[in-house]
Amino acid sequence: MKEHRGTGTREIVKLGNLLLIHCAVLWISSLGVLSMDAEEKKIIRDQIIEMFDHAYGSYMKFAYPADELMPLSCRGRVRGLEPSRGDIDDAMGKFSLTLIDTLDTLVVLNKLDAFEEAVKKVVEEVRVDNDVVVSVFETNIRVLGGLLGGHVMAVMLQNKIQRMQWYKDELLHLAKDLGYRLLPAFNTTSGLPYPRVNLRYGVHNPYSRTGTESDTCTACAGTMILEFAALSRLTGDSVFEDHARRALDVLWDKRQKGSDLVGTVINIHSGDWIRRDSGVGAGIDSYYEYLLKAYVLLGDSIYLQRFNTHYAAIMKYVSQPPLLMSVHMHKPTVNVRGWMDSLLAFFPGLQVLRGDLKPAIETHEMLYQVTKQHNFLPEAFTTDFAVHWAQHPLRPEFAESTYFLYKATRDPYYLKVGKSIVDSLNNHARVSCGFAAVQDVRTGRHEDRMDSFFLAEMFKYLYLLFSEKRDVPLDIDDYVFTTEAHLLPLSLSTVGTSCMENATAMYSSGNEHEIFAHLCPSEQALFPNNPAYAQTIRGRYKNLLKSETVPSSPFSGITLPLHDNGLQSLEILKSMGITLIPMKDGVFHFASSNKAESSMKGVYTLKLIAELTQTPSGEEQGITPLSVQIVSPPFLGRVVLTAGPAQFGLDLTNEEHGVKGSLAKSIPLSACSKISNPEELQGKIAIAQRGDCMFAAKARNLQTAGVLGIIIIDNTEDSCSEDTPIFQMVGDDGGTNDITVPLVFLFSKEGKILLEAIEEHQNVDVLLAVKSKQYGQEEREDKLFQELSFHIQLTDEADVKENRADSFGRMAAVSFETHVTSSPANSGVPEKSGLSSDVDQEPEQV
Repeated sequence: MKEHRGTGTREIVKLGNLLLIHCAVLWISSLGVLSMDAEEKKIIRDQIIEMFDHAYGSYMKFAYPADELMPLSCRGRVRGLEPSRGDIDDAMGKFSLTLIDTLDTLVVLNKLDAFEEAVKKVVEEVRVDNDVVVSVFETNIRVLGGLLGGHVMAVMLQNKIQRMQWYKDELLHLAKDLGYRLLPAFNTTSGLPYPRVNLRYGVHNPYSRTGTESDTCTACAGTMILEFAALSRLTGDSVFEDHARRALDVLWDKRQKGSDLVGTVINIHSGDWIRRDSGVGAGIDSYYEYLLKAYVLLGDSIYLQRFNTHYAAIMKYVSQPPLLMSVHMHKPTVNVRGWMDSLLAFFPGLQVLRGDLKPAIETHEMLYQVTKQHNFLPEAFTTDFAVHWAQHPLRPEFAESTYFLYKATRDPYYLKVGKSIVDSLNNHARVSCGFAAVQDVRTGRHEDRMDSFFLAEMFKYLYLLFSEKRDVPLDIDDYVFTTEAHLLPLSLSTVGTSCMENATAMYSSGNEHEIFAHLCPSEQALFPNNPAYAQTIRGRYKNLLKSETVPSSPFSGITLPLHDNGLQSLEILKSMGITLIPMKDGVFHFASSNKAESSMKGVYTLKLIAELTQTPSGEEQGITPLSVQIVSPPFLGRVVLTAGPAQFGLDLTNEEHGVKGSLAKSIPLSACSKISNPEELQGKIAIAQRGDCMFAAKARNLQTAGVLGIIIIDNTEDSCSEDTPIFQMVGDDGGTNDITVPLVFLFSKEGKILLEAIEEHQNVDVLLAVKSKQYGQEEREDKLFQELSFHIQLTDEADVKENRADSFGRMAAVSFETHVTSSPANSGVPEKSGLSSDVDQEPEQV
């Protein structure tokens, strides 16, 4: 009997091996279509070098020594000589920003002569003691990081190929000088840094023109440790690492202890959270990145412990595959908005570093599908993948994650993705004097900017993606990438020691035995015994943005009971482990959280008859729509324009009768510089146009002119509230408590009506109010009846008789049809309004 069992076992093993070989052959065959040989990779690599030469050469020819290139104007952007763009300009300190940010990229691309020449220029011509207010965060990651990366590369070349023997640590000395000029920002009661500092006068000096801010973003305070610790360990001065670590200690201590999440904006004096939304995008992103990378670079396990605790919370609340949503840190099961910003595209790369490959593949594939639709990743997009913010400032985060996924999997699919990035840049961003940011991915309209991070990061990741080790003059695995892709050597962990004291004790997250809690990623977990692992995961999301016809097949009807407001049916679906993810054109993905194999097969129809309160989608998400009502003759209140609110200034929802006043146009219309017609604006509601600077900057200039209120009109042609969700204007990260006038936002079509009224009539009076409180209208709630018909195509093998949670497959396609019938109270069409939070320019890279 034993012999019989042994023989059977051997036969089973043989059969299993044959199946594995068969699967491997099929997988390898499928890769043949995507595979890329060495010659093809070299062609693309050479193309990337040519693109870099075009961008860097244009900067050096047309812009240097200015901080940035204006590629449409073919000149440099000098702070103070060009119209202010608000916070975006805080990255510029008259220190040849783009040159410094590009130093180590020159080495990675094997441009050693250009690197040596660039180092000489920085040493001889760049100063960091200018009387200019700069962002502490941006100056740290771009300039301090750039100087350190350049120093590390120069020393490497000295030791490896005996080049640049003239170099005597000049970049390191300049970095130390800059580090001391950033230190005054940390002079707060909490230890969290001010968001801005004057490079010559610090913070509290009468000439500093800063130091009044009370808030900073989490990433702004928590993205200092790599550069500051490297500076300390390279110079032997521990003061920099001490301050950066103290800031991290405060953020850790202020996390929400129940959810282990942090908010987006924090008060630098009290440590109170100002914005409690929590995600992995703008405002928080690199805080998480630096916790993990600080452990890798410095070897201090406290950083890993903190990261693991946060990561468990992120995967529990924020990660909703393939989406990464923002939630309320105190109520983490509640999504606070219906859109995602493009900065979260770095997160799959960070997950690769941690070894959590499956969610990295899922989110990256979702981002790729959005990118293919628009050529670039929009600055923000909704959960149904519509454009929310249309700008694309040539951000590198998607390329970064693509590189790390390829490095982890060697799947040629990611080379295909990388080639699509190269092609999009050449076809849609290249101009005669460099590469221009895209103002609107829907129209392809350009913006006159080429940020320094484009040269620091984009070309570095793209070149490495298509390179072998022999193509790079250094071993890239010996370095850690900062958030600006500057290279810091792993050997720093052996130089000096970390701080001996910690402001917070170790905290147990209950995940001490989780597979990657204290170990580097294991190959077994990264690469399961399935050669088509990544391909299988991606396959679930390949039709994310496309509507597909459900194949005809027999179907059964499942009728769910409905009472009150219809929530009971949704709860029944939830209890079954079903998640519905809305897709474009009514297509939904249907997922079961139950791990049991599916036992249902075929098409099923779920019908829900629901009585719903008609509320605009923005209101459902927490935004109250406002209105601009023309109340003067001959309009007399009959013209009401839908408007979006601001997160700062006078809150119109608290004003029972709104704010009424006469209209006047600002001169200049952008309101980004000193107002030249304050007499005309005094006591009136000013009209300004979106563009050139932040909303908050416009508000401050107009408030100084004595306006009663402000209407901002969109600068995107033909935008209107019927086609685009309303959004909230947000301020800058320096705080907006000084702004006390009300602001509203009108899309261009509605704004045109207002401007035409001013042209035809000398005096035009308007009322700014909550839409439900407009003049002559009564508040009302209209009821709608919706018949929702879900046709669910279940893909797994099934037993159609069992209606249990484990009877549903893990993934199925759902097509969604809605039939809307107005109740007798209202026969009109429901208004569209969406929740978002916008700024005049895209959020800074954080």
